[in-house]
Parts: sequence; structure tokens; C-alpha cells
Amino acid sequence: MPAAIRIRRAASLATLLALVAGVPRAGEPRIPAAPAVAESREPSQQELMAERGFVRYRGGWRTVQEIELIERGEKTHLAQREWTVKLERLRRQVDQASQSDRAAEEIRGISDPAAVAAVATALLKEPVFRVRAWYVEALSRIRSPDAVGALVATALDHGDPETRIAAVDRLGVIGPHLAVPTLVAALRSSDNAQINRAAEALGRLGVPSAVAPLIDALQTQHIMVTGDGTPEGSTSATFTPGGGGLSMGSSSKRIKTAVRNERVLEALVALTGANFEWDAQAWRAWLANRQAPPPGFDPRRG
Repeated sequence: MPAAIRIRRAASLATLLALVAGVPRAGEPRIPAAPAVAESREPSQQELMAERGFVRYRGGWRTVQEIELIERGEKTHLAQREWTVKLERLRRQVDQASQSDRAAEEIRGISDPAAVAAVATALLKEPVFRVRAWYVEALSRIRSPDAVGALVATALDHGDPETRIAAVDRLGVIGPHLAVPTLVAALRSSDNAQINRAAEALGRLGVPSAVAPLIDALQTQHIMVTGDGTPEGSTSATFTPGGGGLSMGSSSKRIKTAVRNERVLEALVALTGANFEWDAQAWRAWLANRQAPPPGFDPRRG
């Protein structure tokens, strides 16, 4: 076959292949290919929740902040349980002659905030004053808000007077101001005994700002319940901030009566150096005179 024919056939074949493949021949303009159509799909639940800031955690959807709070709480709870076990072990060692001194030093030296719940619980149950004093010392060493709250509660309501005094003394060391709001609030308690315990603590702490609320608590009104199945001539007391004159059934009465609070008077004398006994008006006059500005004072000049 002549060479010219073979060349023409090869060119025709090349042209045919180019057409099939979509390749333009020499000199022809290139036609751009049609853009591919992207497949559309619905986002998964995980993608949707992730966009909203949630992650899968223990079978539910949580924010990162929630997860941090959960894990922090679990860590704190675990530490508190560990301190309960450790404190019980140390308390047993206190009664063992060979380990008593070391155990006492460990208890007194506790400073971990996670130990507060265990120490406060042990303090309530402890029958030995010497050990209770160690627990009080530990709470004062920790100084977290929870520890201070436990100290104030001990100073105000513990059944043993010596333990209350120990707590008050520790509060005096770490800062009387930390206890004042709770103790002053207790002066308005419906429990007359608590009023006196609060006054005693304020007096020992030496808080001058407590003088006015102490004057208000010098004599308080309470409800005395008479009758109600008690032997003739006996009374039982139920304290309330106010009220009175209400009857309880056919055989009992509630009578409003004034109660003088001895510990309140003692605290006032200790804090002021004055003594107007039960005359609240005289106490208020004394306080107003002490708080009055000096003669000729001009507030505009500072």
C-alpha cells in the first residue's frame, strides 16, 4: 500500500479517536467540560450536635462545660470519700499508744479543702474534747468557705461549751469578720438559746459593729405554750419571732412573753465597757452619742 494512503488512513483514525474522547482536533476551539454535580446529603446527628457545641458523653449529649463540671464533681466526691476513710483510720490510731502522736499531728495539719466534710462530720460525732479541738484546728487551717462555715456552725450550735469556745477562738485568729454575718443573723433567731450562744460568740470575738443588733436582742419576745397535756402549773416553750395570744385546742394557750438574754447583756458590757442593764433605751442613747459627729463637723469639708 502506498505510503500516502497509509498516512491518510492514520489521520482519519486519529480524528475518529479524538472525537470519541472529546479531544478537539488541531485548530478547533476547546469546549470546557460540564462541571461535575456534587452529591447532596443530609448532615448526620453528630455533625448537627457538634455545630451546636455538643459532644457525645456517656450515652448523652453534653457541652464541654457540663462535662468539666461532672468530672470535677466526681473527682471532688472521690476525694471526700477518701478523706472519710483516712480520717477514720487516723482516729483509730489516736487510741494506739505507738501511733497516737503521729496521728494527732496529721489531723491537726490537714489543709485539703476536700477534707472539710469528713472533718466536720467527725467533729459532730467525736466524744473526746481533745480530739474535737484538733478537728477545729484543722478547719481553721483549711480556711475555705466551707471550712469557715463549719467553724461558725460549731461556734454557734455545738452542744459542748468548750468546743464552741475553741471554734470562736479559731475564728478570732483567721478573721472575726468571717463569722459576724451569721452570728448577727442568729440574734434574730426564734430559738432563745441560740440567741444567747450567738451573743456569747460575738462578745468573745470583740466585734464593735455587733453592738446595735445586740441591743435589739437584749430582750426578745417569745411564745410560751401552757397546758396541752402537761402537768398542772408547768409550761413548755415554743419560740417564734413574733405573734402571741393564739390558742391551741381547748386545753392549751400560747402566751407572748419577754425574755431577758443574759449572754447578750454580758456581750454588750464586754464590747462597750458600759452597763445599762436591761434598759434598751439607755443603751441606744449611749450608742447614738458615741456615733454622733463632733461639734462643728462640716461634712462638706470631709
